[in-house]
Amino acid sequence: MKGLRKSPWLLLAAFILALLFRLYSLQVDPDPRVRSQAGSQYWARLRVTAPRGFIRDKNGIALAISTPTLSFFIDPTLWDPGNAPLLQDLIPRPRLERISGSIGGRYYPIARKVDPPISDRIINLRLPGLFWVKETKRVYPQGNTLSHVLGFCDIDDRGLAGAELFWDSVLYAPPEGRIIAKDARGDFVDVAIPGHTMTADNDSLVQLTIDSRLQHILERRLREGFLQHKAEWAAAVLLEPSTGRILGMASLPDFNPNDRNTFADKESLRNNALSRVFEPGSTLKPIIMANLIDNGEVSQSTTVNCRGKIRVADVTIHDIKAHGLMTPTSIISDSCNVGMVTSVRNSDPFRTYSFLRRCGFGDLTGVEMPGEESGLMIPPSQWRGSVPATISIGHGIGVTPLQLAVATSSIANGGKIMKPFIVSEIRSRGGALEYQGSPVVVSELMSARTAQWMREALRLAVEKGTGRSADVPGAKVAGKTGTAQVPGAGGYLKGDYTPSFVGFWPFNDPKFLLLIVIGNPRAGDFLGGKVAAPVFRSIVQDIEQIS
Repeated sequence: MKGLRKSPWLLLAAFILALLFRLYSLQVDPDPRVRSQAGSQYWARLRVTAPRGFIRDKNGIALAISTPTLSFFIDPTLWDPGNAPLLQDLIPRPRLERISGSIGGRYYPIARKVDPPISDRIINLRLPGLFWVKETKRVYPQGNTLSHVLGFCDIDDRGLAGAELFWDSVLYAPPEGRIIAKDARGDFVDVAIPGHTMTADNDSLVQLTIDSRLQHILERRLREGFLQHKAEWAAAVLLEPSTGRILGMASLPDFNPNDRNTFADKESLRNNALSRVFEPGSTLKPIIMANLIDNGEVSQSTTVNCRGKIRVADVTIHDIKAHGLMTPTSIISDSCNVGMVTSVRNSDPFRTYSFLRRCGFGDLTGVEMPGEESGLMIPPSQWRGSVPATISIGHGIGVTPLQLAVATSSIANGGKIMKPFIVSEIRSRGGALEYQGSPVVVSELMSARTAQWMREALRLAVEKGTGRSADVPGAKVAGKTGTAQVPGAGGYLKGDYTPSFVGFWPFNDPKFLLLIVIGNPRAGDFLGGKVAAPVFRSIVQDIEQIS
């Protein structure tokens, strides 16, 4: 009897469940026959981009965000090709030409991710058969600033370059499923497909070590020097030498990641700080000399006689003038080629090669960015003739700006090669910490005593030597100029030079290390002390004002 009394309730519950299931199935996945009978209510299924995560600088300033936008399409069954001319200059020309004729199907996209005022103009036309759907679009609030580090995305918001590419697996959100349907008033609306997870927000985060205040200074001053000397390219790297933390990185020419028209020049997309391989010239001398001191091949009191030129194998190496008697300190401060070549004449090529590899030359630094080059190192078995001598003055070896900055940092920080890093932390959706950048010692390159001596020698180079144009009163800058010829297929190219300056401050307890490289200046001077050092000085002055 109890079972019979319960059965009406069981039947009622079963009926309600069946009704709910039927209603759900009608809304979620209508039967094709229902669709054909109510075609005016069911429109189309689409997959539209969802918000990517954020990229921010060390202080939380937004560098890359996702913002709402509209994408437009037509229903060819409702579209009048005669209205196509009304969309001229509002949508891409190939799409305009396509919708000027007959098209099959129910859905044809005509413009993706259109922003006001263009989107408003399209909507206000109120053309029959023209509809739109909400999407998100990647936006870079700082424009050209940090463009090579940030990179950019494709139309579907997949990372294609820079941090956007390297950390795409963290930043990217799968497309959202949507349907286009008519509401009760007969207006077309876009809604989530039931069963799909909607991403109202994506709080994943890539936080960089970059300080936007310093980055703006770096780019502004580098651009001034780049334009003044009509250079082909330029690069700047600003490091914290004690940790390897990258505070700024700039490359010219650059581009605006918000404007795909600026992508046409492939050289503009190149991050010179990571991928440009050049001969460092005299900026390599301090590192080589430090190795000679550490190995006992020369002492701080060793003297050599510079007569202005020296013959090595089949090459004559020149100086600007005959310097006379030189010590290791004066060789560095006056950038004496003859002194360097004489100092390395008894060096073991295999030992020197091993040292340069420990500097990081010939290897990737491992920075969390795509597109890095390893440089060019000739195996010591091929160091014949003048090669050992020319390498001592920064020729016959190819390095990237980042490699040179990292190697010189060893002098500033007491002798250590630090792995450079540009990402402070990575957080996945929900705030979980996935990665945290931290200082890593790669190798002990030189003794702390030798590093201290070299800091003093480089301070002298700025006070009284070739680097005087880099000096900033009160900042206690130490550094080295470089002027390298550019190699070509048949030897060095006439009239092509790479002036550079690398330095740190304050020299007795360095907080910053900065490298400036100007590629192939075509106006004014071509010497590192005349081209790169003044750019260095202007950046230091600006940083000191805000530090």
